[in-house]
Amino acid sequence: MPPEARRRSALVHLASGIGNIVMSTPMLIGLCDLGFAIDVRLDADYAETAALFADWHVVRALVREPDPSRYDAVVAAIPPFYWPRFSAAYRSVARVVRRPPDSLFYQDEQEYYFAFARALGWSAVGRPAYRLPIAPSDRFGVTARTVVLAPGCKTGEMAAKRWPYFPQLSERLNGVAVVGTHDDLARSDGSPMTFPSHVRSFVGALSLRDTAELMATAGVVVANDSGLGHLAAAVGTPTLLLFGPTPHTALGRLPSHAKVLRAGLPCEPCWFGEKLKACEARVDCLAALSLDRVQQAVGEMLEPARVDA
Repeated sequence: MPPEARRRSALVHLASGIGNIVMSTPMLIGLCDLGFAIDVRLDADYAETAALFADWHVVRALVREPDPSRYDAVVAAIPPFYWPRFSAAYRSVARVVRRPPDSLFYQDEQEYYFAFARALGWSAVGRPAYRLPIAPSDRFGVTARTVVLAPGCKTGEMAAKRWPYFPQLSERLNGVAVVGTHDDLARSDGSPMTFPSHVRSFVGALSLRDTAELMATAGVVVANDSGLGHLAAAVGTPTLLLFGPTPHTALGRLPSHAKVLRAGLPCEPCWFGEKLKACEARVDCLAALSLDRVQQAVGEMLEPARVDA
C-alpha cells in the first residue's frame, strides 16, 4: 500500500479584533477543504481570542514564532490597517501568497480573506459561511428562552457603534443576560448603562471562550457591530446586529440567522466618509433606532413557544 501523500502546509497570519478573526474563518475552512494543514500565527487584540480555535479540526496548531520557510504557502491575511506593522517581515519570505487590493477589505471583508484561498486553488462558486465550532453549554443557566445582550464594543471612536437603549430593552424582557467587560457598560457619550435587578450579569466574569459557549446556548443575542456580535453569529445563534455609522455591507454576506437592523437615516453609514460629521458626533442613527423596532425584531427571531417578552 503506498504511503499517504504529504499534505500541503500553510502558515496563516491573522491579526486585529475578534470580529476580524471571525470574518477570516471562511478562508480557513476553504484552505482546509483544499487539503492544507493550517498553522495559524495570531496577533489578536485580545489574547483570549486564541481559545476560539481550540479543538477545531481546521487548524492544526497555533504558532508563536513560526519559520515561514517550512511551509508550502504563507498567507499574510492581515487587515490593511495593521499591515504596516508586519509588512517588513514578509519582504524576503518565499511562497508568500499575493495580498488582494486593500480596497476589497472595505467592500467585502470576508472576500478579502477568501481571496487567498482562491489564489491557492479554490475554484468553486461562492465561499463557506463564517463559523466557529463552539457548542452550547449548560454551565451558565442560560437556555433557548434567554435573550443575551452584548452592549459594548471597542473603546475610543469605536464606542460610537454602541446602541444606547440596552437597559430599556432589558426592562421589557424576562430571561435576560448581559455579557462583556465592565467597559462595555457605558454608552458612546460615557454615561453608564444600569440594568434592572432581574437581568443576570456575566460582565467581567467569563473568559471569551466561556462567553461564546454561553451565547451558543441562548435563544437570541442582541449586539452592536462588535466582536461579540459576530462571534454569536459564528457559533450559530440567532443574532440581531444593530448598526449605525458603520456599513454592514462591508462585512460581506452574513449567515441567514444573523439579522441587521438600522434606522436608515440618509447620512448613514458614514464611517468611511465624513465620519459623524452630519450629526456632529451625536450618533443620531443609533439614537433613532427605536426600542420598539428592536423589541419586535427580538420577538420575531425567537420561536413563538420560546418568546419570553
